[in-house]
Amino acid sequence: MTPQLAAFVLEGLLLLHEELSVDLEAPWYVGTPDQTQVLHNELWLLAGELTPRSSAVLVEAWYSSGRSTLLPVECTGELVSSRHQAA
Repeated sequence: MTPQLAAFVLEGLLLLHEELSVDLEAPWYVGTPDQTQVLHNELWLLAGELTPRSSAVLVEAWYSSGRSTLLPVECTGELVSSRHQAA
């Protein structure tokens, strides 16, 4: 990983933490160390696959992938957050 990708991952982590902390549809996210580590790991993997141009692109890719182990799934199989559904 390049220093630029590492910076995108860290900035993306901060963006996701901020967004999920204020999202009323994401009460499942409370920013515990375990959740932060999961987000960090997932962003690293995505950055390695995509080589994004910015942290915002990386965050959008995280939402679009819908494959986070943090995301709760309703019995219909749809992700809870409307941002994930829109992606």
